[in-house]
Amino acid sequence: MSRSSTPHFTTSYEVVVFSENDPDDPKNWSQRRKDWILAMICILAFVGVFGSSIYAPGQGQIRQLYGVSTTTANAGLSLYVAGLGVGPLLCPLTEMYGKRKPYVISWVLMIVAITPSAFAENIVVILVFRFLTGFCAACSLNTGNSIVADIYPSSLHALSHSITIFVLSALTGPCFGSLVGFFVAAHSRRQLWVLRVHLFFAIALIPVVLMLPETYPPAILASRAKKLRKRGKGNARAAHELHGKTILQVVQGHILRPLAMIVREPIVQGAAAWISLGYGIIYFYFEAYPVVFIEQHGIPFQLCGLMFLAVTLGMVLAVLPYTWLVQTFRRLPLLGIERVGTDPKELNLKVVLSACILLPLALFWFAWTSEDETHWIAPALAGIPFGYSSIMVFFAFLSYSSHTYGVYSSSANAANTFVRSIVASAFPLFGTPLLNNLGTKWGLSLFGFLSIGLLPVPLIYIRYGAALRERSYFARQAREVAACMHEQVNVVLAGDGTQVAVVDGQSGLDQDNV
Repeated sequence: MSRSSTPHFTTSYEVVVFSENDPDDPKNWSQRRKDWILAMICILAFVGVFGSSIYAPGQGQIRQLYGVSTTTANAGLSLYVAGLGVGPLLCPLTEMYGKRKPYVISWVLMIVAITPSAFAENIVVILVFRFLTGFCAACSLNTGNSIVADIYPSSLHALSHSITIFVLSALTGPCFGSLVGFFVAAHSRRQLWVLRVHLFFAIALIPVVLMLPETYPPAILASRAKKLRKRGKGNARAAHELHGKTILQVVQGHILRPLAMIVREPIVQGAAAWISLGYGIIYFYFEAYPVVFIEQHGIPFQLCGLMFLAVTLGMVLAVLPYTWLVQTFRRLPLLGIERVGTDPKELNLKVVLSACILLPLALFWFAWTSEDETHWIAPALAGIPFGYSSIMVFFAFLSYSSHTYGVYSSSANAANTFVRSIVASAFPLFGTPLLNNLGTKWGLSLFGFLSIGLLPVPLIYIRYGAALRERSYFARQAREVAACMHEQVNVVLAGDGTQVAVVDGQSGLDQDNV
């Protein structure tokens, strides 16, 4: 163990680190344990977002029980989705306390928030606590990707595969929430059992939340250092504890930077526009499907949710061959758009063109088969290309943003989450008036025209993406941070009036036990 003897050093620390094959390092955990962790976070994300849409079939009950307007009843869905967007910006707990504590705390608070809305006799209470429920559910929806990154820090294939499964779980949650909600609402006309079912699901998953291990390496090392200090090594510290962030720095990284990226970054703006459109239409469908299938095609109320299985099938068809599709579209020449020597980041983005073309086709298909002159199976099958397009847009643009912004990818994702959730929260509010005024054919076609208007976005990225990344302030800053990361670590460990020695935390604990 080496120590510097520079006279101006006044404080001495021993920095706790992982050994090469440390069993407590998440990347060294067994594959079975990693699979269990992935399964747990997928279930939690599924149920977290499941609660948003299970409410939609009960909106008719809300109107009857409380004598409110359609817009007020629909606000319960919108406020939940808005909470999902605000939560990640205002709760930067994972960086300060690790991943497990925020999961446990937010899940318990989510149960607390669901309870008043499930049993209240007041519409204001229901709406307020719907927003708070979405706010608390945001942790399960937005922390899963970083947990996957903790357990697969060096395996890009395993990381990509696991994130794909996690995102599929999160995006299919609303579809199954609606499916269950129609069955529940059909048999509980006088009470809001749609919200109580969500409450029971959340309570049933408390053991899963408690079994979730800590996966954030700095938090694990901080726990080790704390144990060493209790055993007499009062100078033991994890590396990040030597340069802990102030509240202002946390706010800047988690709130101000994502908001600045929304304003300043064309890549974030274009990705957010496409993802917000696809995500918003999913929630618009919760208002449109009852009109199309129940009112215009005579489908029984409780069976309406089954129509969302086509959307789920489309999502699965995008996920299973995703890697093959990316490789296939990389080889597809785009004459007049693609340049010689195009960067791999832009080559990987080409797969999104399939979704950007299929999305308007799916919307027009659904719109012009929505009335009763066609069999109900025709609009139902339109959900397959829509499901494929919505999740493919999600995967491709988020991946492109992550590769563009590197160490700032979490800020780019937070910006995207905020925009898509706020935009999607508005769709249920104007959905019913839009369909009443324009009808299902032109009302649904409107979104087809919007998606056509966004078609140039991926083409611009493919042709000019390298130039946009080069001129991007945050992308350039992220590259500079990554380039000097090792230098900064050395400065942190050797400067600032602090004397340090790097020690293996596990061996330190073993020595104390001896």
